[in-house]
Amino acid sequence: MQTPVWLAVDLGTTHTVAVVGRGDQRPRPLLFDDSPLLPSGVFLSADGTMHTGKDAWRLARTEPDRFEPYPKRRIDDGTVLLGDRELSISQLFATILRRVASEAVGSGMSPRGVVLTHPADWGPVRRQVLEQAATEAGFDDVRLLPEPIAAAAYCTRELERDIPDKGSVAIFDFGGGTFDVAVVQRDPDSSTGWRTLAVGGLDDLGGLDVDNTLVGHLGQLVSDRDSALWQRIHQPDSPVDRRDRQAFWTEVRAVKEMLSRASTAPVALPGDGMVNLHLTRDELTRLADPLIARAVDETRRTLQRAEVEPSKLSVLLLVGGSSRMPQVATSLHAKFGIAPLVPDQPELPVAYGALAHAMTEAPQPPSTSSPRWAGVEGVSPPGGQPSPPVSSPPGDGWSSPPVSTPPVSTPPTGWSPPTSGPPTSGGPTGNWGTTPPTVTQGFPVGSSGVNIPTGTPQQGRRVFALPMIMALVTVLIVVLAIGGTMLVRGFDGAGDDLAGDKDDQQTAVVGPETESTGTADLGPLFDYTITGSGAASITATEDTVVVGEVSGGQTTFTAFSADGEELWSKSHELEPTGLSMTVVGDLILVDAESSATDEGETMRAVVSLEDGKLLWKKKWSDFIDIAVYGTDLIVEQQHGIYDNAVIKLDLTTGKQKWSHAGPDGLWLLETRVAAATYWDEGEPGDGEMLPFASAMYDNLVAGDKIVDLNPDTGDGRVRDAGNGKSIVSGSVPLEGEEWTVFEDLIIGKLSDDASPGRATLAAYSLSNLDKVWDIPLDAGHDIGTVKPCGPTLVCAEIDTSGNNETHHTVAVDITSGEEAWSFGVDWSTDESWYATNTGIIFGNHVFDTVEAAVLIDFNGTGLLGGETFVFVNAVRDGMAVFNSAVNDGINQVQQISIVDTANGETIGTQSIGGSHRPHLTVMAGDLVAVHTSDNTVEVFSIPQG
Repeated sequence: MQTPVWLAVDLGTTHTVAVVGRGDQRPRPLLFDDSPLLPSGVFLSADGTMHTGKDAWRLARTEPDRFEPYPKRRIDDGTVLLGDRELSISQLFATILRRVASEAVGSGMSPRGVVLTHPADWGPVRRQVLEQAATEAGFDDVRLLPEPIAAAAYCTRELERDIPDKGSVAIFDFGGGTFDVAVVQRDPDSSTGWRTLAVGGLDDLGGLDVDNTLVGHLGQLVSDRDSALWQRIHQPDSPVDRRDRQAFWTEVRAVKEMLSRASTAPVALPGDGMVNLHLTRDELTRLADPLIARAVDETRRTLQRAEVEPSKLSVLLLVGGSSRMPQVATSLHAKFGIAPLVPDQPELPVAYGALAHAMTEAPQPPSTSSPRWAGVEGVSPPGGQPSPPVSSPPGDGWSSPPVSTPPVSTPPTGWSPPTSGPPTSGGPTGNWGTTPPTVTQGFPVGSSGVNIPTGTPQQGRRVFALPMIMALVTVLIVVLAIGGTMLVRGFDGAGDDLAGDKDDQQTAVVGPETESTGTADLGPLFDYTITGSGAASITATEDTVVVGEVSGGQTTFTAFSADGEELWSKSHELEPTGLSMTVVGDLILVDAESSATDEGETMRAVVSLEDGKLLWKKKWSDFIDIAVYGTDLIVEQQHGIYDNAVIKLDLTTGKQKWSHAGPDGLWLLETRVAAATYWDEGEPGDGEMLPFASAMYDNLVAGDKIVDLNPDTGDGRVRDAGNGKSIVSGSVPLEGEEWTVFEDLIIGKLSDDASPGRATLAAYSLSNLDKVWDIPLDAGHDIGTVKPCGPTLVCAEIDTSGNNETHHTVAVDITSGEEAWSFGVDWSTDESWYATNTGIIFGNHVFDTVEAAVLIDFNGTGLLGGETFVFVNAVRDGMAVFNSAVNDGINQVQQISIVDTANGETIGTQSIGGSHRPHLTVMAGDLVAVHTSDNTVEVFSIPQG
């Protein structure tokens, strides 16, 4: 009996790839118009015929309203309007799959089994759309496989990489429309052989965004020379103009590809009479690097969530067409110190891996019946005549192609466009032969001049310190573990070095920390083993620890006294994939992410701290906590387009007390509502601010006023936090992303309308909305996070990536509007800070922790510094919990240290269970509780005096 044929399809945002194979032949990609890349766009003709691939793009030139270029990006929309007809997303997907089926039949390969890949974070609803599309396309035996699992299978099955059990692989998928990253672990007990540790991604980042950046840059040059030509390209209003626009975008993509092989490339423009332009590799690097930096930083975040150090990865695999760009591999190598694997055709490994997984792991489908879609109307090849079968040489199926391993200084493989013509029976033709793509390993350190040491990390730490690149000069901050020294140089608000004169340098030597003796000087109180099979979390008060654990369709909450006595235990119907808890007075706020018992919705529940009784729960995916006033909570409802509002809720009942509608059409990152905050001097405030991620507290109290902005119109309104009534309104032209309210001032970045062409930090009076002061920055500088950082200080993240790609954070004295001090950071860092009553924890913000944390005082002087893999897990009441890996003489273990933020001295240390960083650490009063990576809760007392 002939071995059945399998078909694997990777339906991508911009392109779809399909690979066919049977056990006795080499797998090969299907060709669509002589290319293995099928454009995923769909066009609906007036007569109802649906087209995909190059035909769809060609037809769209004259009728763009009938065209959807990227159906996968519309997965959550349900339907799209093409012309005068509304079509479901599954219909668009089915059109693409029918074209794939047609090419498979035309090539002489009639599959009996089909495997479709999908992003790892697609839930049941999205997967159901894909399954429905497969049914509509006529596929019978269909299996779904997450894309990272398919890519990992490519490593082991095709490249024959020896990934040990519990070994980890990171998949960096930089496609045309989106960026996805995942860390998977080899797990023989899993049905797929792999377990997903963490996934991440950026839906607004892909090769299209790089193209868009290049088009904008070139468009400015074109406009300066021929504004009429650029107007036709940028805003076409005729079929000729639309063809020219498409031609220009195609030219830009070709230029981008050429610059991976050459230092300069000409740019052909539509029309004539125009001076030719050119683009250099340096220009491409400068324009693309900020986008690539976002992908690299998201990779770092995902590794952190997976609790996998880069040095422990078995493979870092690059897939997706945009991974061809040389600076992608260069940036990853510079950031993590490891050389990624880069296939020659990075669009193909996911499909190849899915086919390998299906043929090796899955039961073979029966081969006696024809596939249901073989006779379906519309699946015959174009022209009505099937293409002649394409024979493949006999082989052993999945023999590995050669993999080159050049030295680190060898540049990565450049852009390799497909060679026209189908593969022949004699072997591979061009770059798209019958063998899977080969892989190159090893990359240059890049053009920045920062040399990455090749030594092996020891005792859980990198052997090199985190490079802190300051504005206009590069200053390397070297921290020699806990107890090392650090040199900090200061800058003014525009990023200029204050060290023009040596006497003007701000220099701080980080004092040595109290040496750790390895003894546990935190007083152990009790341990608790979590037995639930799902998510878990902890929270604490000064005398109580509460544990939440998910199992069997319920979440069980158990409260313990400080000596470990169980006070109560209650179970409630919640089954989330993620769980977090925060104590507010006598209540526990519970956030349950994607609860299976609530149709996959993210829920907010409130539980009584006294007895564990469930007071209420409701859907909570569109609310942002602002401040708590007794048993009332003010939230921002943020639906985005419609139904934005500021709302006050009764936390004991979940019922609304008052609501005021906000403007329509908010951007995703815009925060429209903020509470007036004041420095906590130890006196009770009107309200309290909630911590970040249950454990990171700023030394702030909430006042009796709140502010809501309309970023679109530049208007602001001050409300009474008690009754929601308006007190004063007027012009407050601040951007919605970057602003705060502190000590009777509204402080943030001015909008483009208020400060065109120049980023400006400004302050407005809370009482009458008059402008109090402003600080204009140099051109090319930008403002990121803005929040309080001291009794009379507000800090602002300053991004100078437009010039020398550095960031620094500036502290402004709000009483005068003048800079107090500045602190430089790594250019790709998401810097943030948490102010205690005695000092500031400052560093790289990674979800619920601060990485490479530095303790500084309110004068900007460094007191204590950490390495790349030293974290701060909790900040509260003048203390911070530092976490790092140490060697106890036998094994590497995790250690927490309680540090006094007034002077950097260690109050106490403790080794904790688990070889990975703890999931969560919380402090309250003299208690510190740790949810360790081996699912144990360890509770300690903090020494006093």
